[in-house]
Amino acid sequence: MKPTPSFLPWLALFTIYVVWGSTYLAIRIVVHDMPPFAAASVRFLLAGLIMGLAATRFDRANGWPTRRQWLDYGLVGLLLLAFGNGLVMWAERTVPSGIAALVVATVPLWLTLMEGVLSRGASWTARAWVGVAIGLLGVGFVAEPGGADFAAQWPGILALQVAALSWCAGSLYVKRVPQKLPVVSASAVQMLVGGAALVLESLARGEDWSRLLSAPPAAWGGLLYLVIAGSLIGFTAFAYCLTVMPASVVGTYAYVNPVVAVALGFLILDEPLTRGVLWGGAMIVLAVVLATTGTKPVQSPSTPQAEPERKAA
Repeated sequence: MKPTPSFLPWLALFTIYVVWGSTYLAIRIVVHDMPPFAAASVRFLLAGLIMGLAATRFDRANGWPTRRQWLDYGLVGLLLLAFGNGLVMWAERTVPSGIAALVVATVPLWLTLMEGVLSRGASWTARAWVGVAIGLLGVGFVAEPGGADFAAQWPGILALQVAALSWCAGSLYVKRVPQKLPVVSASAVQMLVGGAALVLESLARGEDWSRLLSAPPAAWGGLLYLVIAGSLIGFTAFAYCLTVMPASVVGTYAYVNPVVAVALGFLILDEPLTRGVLWGGAMIVLAVVLATTGTKPVQSPSTPQAEPERKAA
């Protein structure tokens, strides 16, 4: 067996930095011409089918998912994709991609709070609390009132915070699933259930699916990018990195993704770089560093080994 080239893990990590940071830009392009929930459902149903086919090849030795595993990982798919990603797609109709990425970057802060509640405060430290406070203040700067634009954006900002909380709930739940699935099979179940739920959300909101067919090539290109790069390449690179690199190193994507998103939004879509975005963004990135590196690990001998948190954007 040939040794893994030393540059390959770093190339995979760089891929996560760029690809997951660029998904916010792609979403903004897609929802300009496509209904958000309909487009999200197409994204995850296609990606889920591809992952499902891959699972029959790579995970067949582990057998088919049980009914309990479908229920558990299906719930994770609802939280991460149907609510988390679906609300991001909906919010980016009015919220610039860079601001959306910065608001979603608060996920590690909420995770710090929620994990502290579950551990009855055992994982909280003064450094973590400072990080949470700075991060929430940073969100205030990013969402600084700006006249008519703010009036149109505040429902999206609120939806992004709900999406962040939904991602946190899904991330915490997947760590406690009693019957674990291999990575590919778990992803397939989550994407298929999440995609099916997004179809129902789209129908409930009365979205016009004919807009998918009439959408311009740019929108379809963005959607294809989300399927291939965001959901398949990005996740595969993430899963690979977790097997060959320390989790603390892989977790640095949470610091870099919003920076990439803001830069791409500015360069490609001419999204404004206001003082609030710059100061608030810097505060959020600093807050995530403080919160994620200032939490005391809490181990319970009765708790199964946790799965790493997975991003769903």
